[in-house]
Amino acid sequence: MLGTLLLALVRAGNAAEPNAGAANAELPAPVLIGGAVLVAAVVAILLARKAVDGMLAASAAGAITAMYLTVQHFVAMHGGSSICNVSAIINCDKVNTSPHSELFGTPISLFGLGFYAGMGYLAYRSRAGRTQTAPALMLVGACSAIGYDIFLAWISYKLGAICVFCALSWALNLLLLVGAARLVAEMEADFLTALGKSLVGDAGPAVIMGMSVFLIGVLVVKQQEAAQLPGGGGDTASGETGGFRPGLVENVRGVLTLDGTEPVRGDPAARFTIVEFADFECPHCGAFAPILKKLLSENHDVKLLFKNYPLSMTCNPHMDRPMHPNACGAAAAAECARIQGRFWELSEAMFDNQEYLSPQDISYMAKRAGLDVPAFEECVASAAAADAVKADLDAGWRAQIDGTPALFIHGAYGDKWVRLEVSPGDKDVITAFLDTARTGKPLPVPVDPEPWPAE
Repeated sequence: MLGTLLLALVRAGNAAEPNAGAANAELPAPVLIGGAVLVAAVVAILLARKAVDGMLAASAAGAITAMYLTVQHFVAMHGGSSICNVSAIINCDKVNTSPHSELFGTPISLFGLGFYAGMGYLAYRSRAGRTQTAPALMLVGACSAIGYDIFLAWISYKLGAICVFCALSWALNLLLLVGAARLVAEMEADFLTALGKSLVGDAGPAVIMGMSVFLIGVLVVKQQEAAQLPGGGGDTASGETGGFRPGLVENVRGVLTLDGTEPVRGDPAARFTIVEFADFECPHCGAFAPILKKLLSENHDVKLLFKNYPLSMTCNPHMDRPMHPNACGAAAAAECARIQGRFWELSEAMFDNQEYLSPQDISYMAKRAGLDVPAFEECVASAAAADAVKADLDAGWRAQIDGTPALFIHGAYGDKWVRLEVSPGDKDVITAFLDTARTGKPLPVPVDPEPWPAE
């Protein structure tokens, strides 16, 4: 039943228009925050009336929150948007697509789902009178969760964004801690004795429950990942899509122009050329960077060209609102690293440390990347660096891109450039697309994009 519910939620989220902006999906901040506060308040009231009932409610609410965060991680990694992208600060997707949103390639929310399943099971056993010592184990579990929450809160602070649903899970974990402490205080046995008995009698079933729910979630996510591929069971039409999802390939809105200054990764004579417009402070760009690097290491007939497109009013005249305050400085730094032949080294460091992009932080990264720092800092402050960034911005404007990352590919449709509508979770889709192009099998017919600016 849990797997069916999670599958339905993933499909519902993935059915949303992939490139819809946050404005189309967001909830007003007061409604969003008020809803989270209401959930926490209801759980707190239940906890005050009877601790074990509050523990059950907190576990259930936590499991639902974890399922939503899992769905939104999947959707965000495939180009969708969350309902809590209210502003640059209240932004679930910025948090939910950061490198810290996964452990071993698995969304941390799935680990949370397993945790809440285990905690709920222990609370159920306690309420049913099947154990007198489970509260000791629940207290240890709640303390561990709070410790990890402190780390996540620090990461959120460094990212400069907060995920309301993540914050709700932190509040629920705190309530679990309070409830477990109350139940421990009511036990007849001392804490250590109770913990020892609980480890023997309660831990095994709770771990099995948590692991089972976790594995169901992993299988659902993997199934949806597979559905993105040709023949994977996704909703695709034959003929014009070539077995790929509709809208994967678009005609270029404007004109893509290259000036020869673009940094190149891969064989310069490679058959396929990918051009990426990116912003060093963009979370999706940061998530895409290692994926593209791995893609090139596995496909030696592909080269990558990089162009800056910082989403900041400081240097981008096409922005109508502030977004990424350090993006322009990072773009200038990347240009100066290119001049010294260290573009990819510095760009990787900046993408890996998007929360540390002040001029001082970038200079430190430049030193570690092997650049001549005095010459680098002089270059960053020069008009030449600003002009180079402006040239890339103008190229992006002529290509009529509507966000970052924006990927264009050449070599699959003869001499024609097309845009790939892909996101960080689509590495296997890009690989399948390249494999199809190599074999000469039918590729998706490029579709015309929405009018630009969107009417």
